[in-house]
Amino acid sequence: MEKKTPLKIEEAAPILNGDVSAAKLKVISSQNSINRNGIVSTEDLQQHTKKLRGIIPQMLVSGAAFLLAAGAGMPIGFSAVLLPQLQSNSSSIPTDDDLGSWIASVHSAATPVGSFVSGLMMDKWGRRRVLQLCVLPLTLGWVLMAVAQSHLLILAGRILAGIAVGLSAAPGQVFLGEVAEPRMRGLLSSIPYVSYSMGILVVYAMGATMHWQTVAWLATILPLLSLLAFTLLPESPVWLVRNNREEEAKKALTWLRGADNGGKVAKQELQQLVGRVHNEEEARIRQALSGNTSSWKMFFKPEVLKPITIVNVFNLVQIVSGTYLVIFYAVNLISETDDEAGGIDKFLAAVLTAVVRLIFITLACFLLIWVGRRPLAIFSGLSSSAAAIAVGSFLYYRVSSSEPSPSPALDTWIVTGGILLYVATNTVGFFVLPGIAIGELLPVKIRGPFGGYIFAIFNLALFFIAKVFPAMLNAMGSHGMFWMFGLSSLFGTIFVYLFFPETKGKSLEEIEDYFAEKNVLWITRKKSQDVDGPTKA
Repeated sequence: MEKKTPLKIEEAAPILNGDVSAAKLKVISSQNSINRNGIVSTEDLQQHTKKLRGIIPQMLVSGAAFLLAAGAGMPIGFSAVLLPQLQSNSSSIPTDDDLGSWIASVHSAATPVGSFVSGLMMDKWGRRRVLQLCVLPLTLGWVLMAVAQSHLLILAGRILAGIAVGLSAAPGQVFLGEVAEPRMRGLLSSIPYVSYSMGILVVYAMGATMHWQTVAWLATILPLLSLLAFTLLPESPVWLVRNNREEEAKKALTWLRGADNGGKVAKQELQQLVGRVHNEEEARIRQALSGNTSSWKMFFKPEVLKPITIVNVFNLVQIVSGTYLVIFYAVNLISETDDEAGGIDKFLAAVLTAVVRLIFITLACFLLIWVGRRPLAIFSGLSSSAAAIAVGSFLYYRVSSSEPSPSPALDTWIVTGGILLYVATNTVGFFVLPGIAIGELLPVKIRGPFGGYIFAIFNLALFFIAKVFPAMLNAMGSHGMFWMFGLSSLFGTIFVYLFFPETKGKSLEEIEDYFAEKNVLWITRKKSQDVDGPTKA
């Protein structure tokens, strides 16, 4: 029998480049990729290379989404650096608190318009096409703000940017959720939140050193780059199948899963998608024959009503727990804590919150590969609740104290550290998971329109809270606001524990089947329907 020659790591470079024949090496039988002598089998190397080729296309899709979401994150954080410059003594456009609250909140008022129409548009025209279209109002909004010499143009620019952010939010989450494999879905679905955080950090940093109109001009770069990137990518296979374009769906899936190992995987996935659509069509025919075609009755079906309720409640908890209020009013909120604790450089502290948010949202992306959604959300809720209540209690102690602080510098570090701890723990779960839930929990037959409606409801609520926030801050003080953040986070944690399902490693079809069961509480589910089972490769 011919003796088999092992393949050493340094000899395997041609295989990684796809040139197996150039290696001129014999395959060895081994269960381990690398043994103690640093020897790797050709077969194992080929297998790892195929898996890598299946991941790279999905990462390219997430890269395009990263560019667009970072561009969409910049107007979210822009008010935090715009308002202090407009309200300074040297401002060429003097702005009072009431007008400033409109500038900050009108973005959230306009976003529901984009969110509402995005649901209809992405079902009719496709997820990718809508993401391309939203670049137009976003770029135009920045241009209007860049040339603005009056409040009217600033407000018009903020409105256009808000509409664009609303247009991009639901299609972005749905697109990433539909192109990703189950093992990659948590990571890819959280990409927009990394991007939002990056955009917020960039706009904070630029606003600390540049005039706000210069920042507006520079903010047009990322949306235009994303437009080019999406032009080179395929449409969502799920949307293609549901629009009777199976051949295009097959090509898209083959590219997304890799040319080598994707052929078989793509065929299996395509068969599942086609089978699901056929089953839904048969169900619609049966309903039509029985005369039961009411869309309202469909809404009240368990597999539709339960995920919609869970996502909406989680979104509202996210708002009241301060996730976005700290972004919108970072400088104002920190200025208020400056009065209560003393010594905080408000612009530096605002940039620090953005840095911490970016670090921990990036950490959350990778944690989602190994950790379930529920443990991450519960940890985030409990930790951010404790941090917010601690900050509020310390600020209340300083306000109520009749004696001056013996160590103002120490007070400054305590407050700053507490705020950063709150931002970090809130970001790692409560900031990212509601958006991921839209892409994972909603059934495919209503994911397009209802994803848009949910984002519309979310942004209407966010507009209301952002508009009344300055009055709440004046009435309650920073300590009262942080108490509110803490109690809301605690309520959100209890809600997640009771209702939020574990979806890690499960296909979208399996998640939909779970909601069709009779149970309402996660803790009373059938163990056979446990979505916390082994993750799929």
